[in-house]
Amino acid sequence: MGIILAILLAFFFLYIYANFDPSELPFPKCLIFWTTGVRCPGCGSQRALHSLLQGDIAGAFHFNAALILLLPLLLLLVLAYFLRDKFPRLYRFTYNPYLSWGLLIFILLWTLFRNLFGW
Repeated sequence: MGIILAILLAFFFLYIYANFDPSELPFPKCLIFWTTGVRCPGCGSQRALHSLLQGDIAGAFHFNAALILLLPLLLLLVLAYFLRDKFPRLYRFTYNPYLSWGLLIFILLWTLFRNLFGW
């Protein structure tokens, strides 16, 4: 029941982001950027997701390149988690400390570069 609810909720949010532009409607704004002026790693993710669902990959990349680059990995992580009993090697490969540290370093570097160079 929980998985079905999660899938329905995911489709609901995909529908919302596909049909409504976050830059034109009162979607939630980034609290970190609003209070500090510093762009967090997720800034632009709503607009990037909207652009991606509209088929505008270049626009999505413009709003948040890290999200677009990491999206295949994030989907693999979700898939590996839900299929961990059927594919335990995939689960062990994706859920290991090296990948976690690599993701953390990537996200920290992305945050640094996007604020220093305006990415």
